[in-house]
Amino acid sequence: MLIFFESYERLFKRFNRSYLTSLWVFIPLLTTVFSVILYILGDPSFNLFTHYLSHLGIGPNGSDIVFNLGSMLSGIVMVFFFLNLSVFLIKKEVPKILVNLSFAFGIISSLGNFLIGLFPGDGSQDLHNFVASLFFLGGLAYCILYGISELKAKGISKLQALSGFVVAFFFVVFIILAYAHFYIPELLGFSHLSEWILFGLLMSWIIGHEVSMIKDKKLQ
Repeated sequence: MLIFFESYERLFKRFNRSYLTSLWVFIPLLTTVFSVILYILGDPSFNLFTHYLSHLGIGPNGSDIVFNLGSMLSGIVMVFFFLNLSVFLIKKEVPKILVNLSFAFGIISSLGNFLIGLFPGDGSQDLHNFVASLFFLGGLAYCILYGISELKAKGISKLQALSGFVVAFFFVVFIILAYAHFYIPELLGFSHLSEWILFGLLMSWIIGHEVSMIKDKKLQ
């Protein structure tokens, strides 16, 4: 795995990897916002307490097309994000086993993200739930593992490292509520809302790390 990271580093040696992906990481945010706007124009009843994020994938007025294409593109973009972050952490002298594990779960989550766009839930709901579980469980794992990695890294603030655990906590909250509402129906609205909060926090975590990598690049 280390050889793979070194090959990636050499491949992009002439480019600033952070700038290469900095604009790309806005794809999930921008496509989701645009999809929400399209959904509301087609169905004004939409709100964060009544709809999951994945409802956009089967929404009206073209919101489904935007969201599903965005999911597939996001899955690809996130692979490069995790590559960048992993190379960044290796340079910060993080134990390689932690970086490798973090990257592996990042790939699993990215695969789930991509497949969500292919299987949005208008066919087999069970298949959609399975690929979504890859995204969520992979995300929970990589947030924890990258957080641990950053705690061991040289030159990375504790605040940045701990932010991964905050996102991981909301992964847990959403996963629990997503199952609990089947037994306690009153929790359904909170389950919906928790996914949107998680999405916002995860985007903040990703963009924050992009900013950190750009700043680090400028100091070299």
